[in-house]
Amino acid sequence: MQRLEVQLSDSNSIGKALEHPEDGSVEAGLTLIPTTAFFLLAMQLVVAGSFQVIETIDLQSSLNRAALFESQGGEFTFDHSRMVDQQSVEMPGRGELLMAKARVKVPSISSLAPTSTDALSRAIVIRE
Repeated sequence: MQRLEVQLSDSNSIGKALEHPEDGSVEAGLTLIPTTAFFLLAMQLVVAGSFQVIETIDLQSSLNRAALFESQGGEFTFDHSRMVDQQSVEMPGRGELLMAKARVKVPSISSLAPTSTDALSRAIVIRE
């Protein structure tokens, strides 16, 4: 008798589940909103970090060319909106310290992220 009652209760729950197949779809949809927002913000951080790394590599490369070939620098590989502040300081004895700081605007991939995001990069080279 107990086995028969268990089977009847299981068949009732299956029947109820088939009557309302949309139960839980609202809750599942509500979890997509914060998940999507978190994904877009995380992607914005990845893009900003990548722009900073690329800018630092390009700035260091430009300063290395300036130190090796006695030029003033300023020839950058990537041409996008950037502000460069370059300084030169004479070192005691012989040599020169070249310092550069660049600020580049990071593109916004989502309206959830801040619109005025900048990446700051610094580079230092010693010219002998």
